[in-house]
Amino acid sequence: MNTIVRNFIVCFILKIFYLLFLPLKVKRNQIVFISYKGDKLEADFRLLSEALEQKRNYQLRYVLIRYENNLLGNIKYLINCLIQAYYMCTSKIVLLDYNNYVASTIHKKDVCVIQLWHASGAVKKFGNDVTRQYRIKNYDYVISTSDVWKGPYSSAFNVQESQVISLGLPRNDCLNCMQTVNNYRNQVLKKYPKMKGKKIILYAPTFRGNFFTGISYEKIDLDFIQKGLGNDYVIIYKLHPLLKDEKLSENDFIINGNKDSIFKLMAAADYLITDYSSILFDYSILRRPIIGYVPDLKKYSLEVGTYMDYVQTMPFPSCYTEEEVVNTIMENHFDLDRIEAFNQVYFKYHDSNSTQRIMSFIDQIIQG
Repeated sequence: MNTIVRNFIVCFILKIFYLLFLPLKVKRNQIVFISYKGDKLEADFRLLSEALEQKRNYQLRYVLIRYENNLLGNIKYLINCLIQAYYMCTSKIVLLDYNNYVASTIHKKDVCVIQLWHASGAVKKFGNDVTRQYRIKNYDYVISTSDVWKGPYSSAFNVQESQVISLGLPRNDCLNCMQTVNNYRNQVLKKYPKMKGKKIILYAPTFRGNFFTGISYEKIDLDFIQKGLGNDYVIIYKLHPLLKDEKLSENDFIINGNKDSIFKLMAAADYLITDYSSILFDYSILRRPIIGYVPDLKKYSLEVGTYMDYVQTMPFPSCYTEEEVVNTIMENHFDLDRIEAFNQVYFKYHDSNSTQRIMSFIDQIIQG
């Protein structure tokens, strides 16, 4: 279906149902989690939901779907949009982790829409700072990890800088707790015994494209890297959640970690190979070596754009070939002090209390 036609149909039906839902009463203790990343709670949503459930004084609702760009997927998406609209008219708090068409189309008075986002920052431009199918608007607050994001987030999400609140993200809590990090690492080693005694490299890239043109990632020859480093090294990879599970190698020393928690994999990894993914901000908490594999840097900077000069800002080597990746690791070209300084800039808090701060913020809004 043509994208313009589809959007028109969804918008038309959505606004009709919005008028039907508008008279419904807002439940002051109801919080709805809305995501199209998957059909189950993950990452920050899961951690925040578990914490809120313990309080037992809120009604938690979930509208979760993994969008697929086909006829059946579009029908499911339309139905899901109507369900979203209902809860956006009846919940005091609406929590999002991705940009949301329904929230940008309707906004009921007395309902607070909070964009938790799914990342600890942004290298690549996104939201209203890039060409997109609809303009993002109607967010009341955006949660960030540092005041440094007030400028980029206000532009990308169409909010005032005062609406960008630096509280940290639930995902940061586990990486700031060494006991949790060690527990996670032990869990990964128990699941993958072949990792024991090896140097572990996590490969976690972002995606290219979008839902409508197709989603992919920059190809990399992991076999070349692993063989170049030798059998003292093992590579585990995890693709972006929006990408389908894919086996990248038959090599026994290259492991598919797509079904594993990214936080547990970060805790286990001695090195991270990534590109423009926000995972580089999260991993900097651990003060461990990072490699930027960016063979398409020039093209990506021109076509997508970045919020900073990648080579100058990133506190780690930028590699353009697999051979450079191997040499960087073998020759230990890392400045961990620079990674520490980078972390101090992009995180306001360095504790395990981000979830609690967000919960307190929600309490304040509900109590009015």
